[in-house]
Amino acid sequence: MAEPFRVAIVGGSIGGLTAAVLLHERGHDVEVFERSSEALQSRGAGIVVLPMTEKYFTDKGGEEDRVSLELKWWKYVDKEGKELSADADYFRFSSWNTVYRALLEEFPNDRYHLNAEMVGFDQDDDSVNLHLADGSTVTADLLVCADGVASTARSILLPEVGPTYTGYVAWRGVAHETDLSNETLTQLEDAMLYQVLDPGHILVYAIPDADGSIAPGSRLQNFVWYRNYTAGDEHQDLMTDIHGEVRSSSLPPGFIRDEHLTEMRTSAAQLAPPIREVVLSSTEPFVQTVFDLESPRMVFGRICIMGDAAFSARPHVAAGTAKAAADAWGLREALSDTEDLATALGLWETRQLELGRSVVERSRMMGQRSQFEGAMMPGDPNWKFGLFEAAN
Repeated sequence: MAEPFRVAIVGGSIGGLTAAVLLHERGHDVEVFERSSEALQSRGAGIVVLPMTEKYFTDKGGEEDRVSLELKWWKYVDKEGKELSADADYFRFSSWNTVYRALLEEFPNDRYHLNAEMVGFDQDDDSVNLHLADGSTVTADLLVCADGVASTARSILLPEVGPTYTGYVAWRGVAHETDLSNETLTQLEDAMLYQVLDPGHILVYAIPDADGSIAPGSRLQNFVWYRNYTAGDEHQDLMTDIHGEVRSSSLPPGFIRDEHLTEMRTSAAQLAPPIREVVLSSTEPFVQTVFDLESPRMVFGRICIMGDAAFSARPHVAAGTAKAAADAWGLREALSDTEDLATALGLWETRQLELGRSVVERSRMMGQRSQFEGAMMPGDPNWKFGLFEAAN
């Protein structure tokens, strides 16, 4: 291996933490700086786990069951719950918390710094300086910014680039299987259920419970319901919380105003019985705004941006965490056999820009079809999850 680099990573979520683990294990001197004052939480949100997301655990010797569970069937149902199609796709699912905790266990505690907010940086030909809110400065060879869709780094480096509201949001929540009827549990035991609505769509799938259990009957059922809200007053009204604060990207559990909770639950009458039961059994729903984001660059001298900081795709291809993981794996490969940082980052940027653009474009097309064109069809073989293409 070439001489190891000193690497500072801003953002300790799944993307930044994957990069940290991979680069640390290759012998680089890695530290993570996370602005949160405590270990991150994501309200139990479910994620589809594509192969790249869990590649680290698969490569360790088949440890994917440590972070995800498998469901055989991808099914579409109508309003009455009648099965319209069923494909044996064997996708894997997890919760954000499960994957995050597993990665955190693989990285040295003393190298993961909480309450460490980046406020700026500067660089020269030899190094980059990371400036933190507490007044301290960290010097490194490379600064990796994985600080999410609201990236501070991107706002400094690319002030003209930011997330664009797509015209719809995702209502989300989980219900514990112990709170669901036997009939619903039977329908959801080994299947993800989709229902096409007019407009929009909803999906439900199992994820590990808070303790990581993946046994049927002790899991959580996660729902994601895509609903349109016109940009401007309608969207702003939804995103105004119980304290009158307008939230730009997400409304946490307990912060949604009663009138919107009541409207959502009343609208659940259009849902298939098992899907409706999951939605109505969710005691802490929350809302995430759906954005498009594309950055024209990812490398700025000794600084790079990755994951959602660079590209944020609509969730329909389920490639958010997989794209961040791909950025991390690509960075590890690029840095593995060279001491020329500029050359390595240039090769990495070219590849990851192409992938990011592809993911955003595919997810944008799917979102337009489902939310605004009424062109989403049950059983469509092209409507599948995938990072590089459908079902990959």
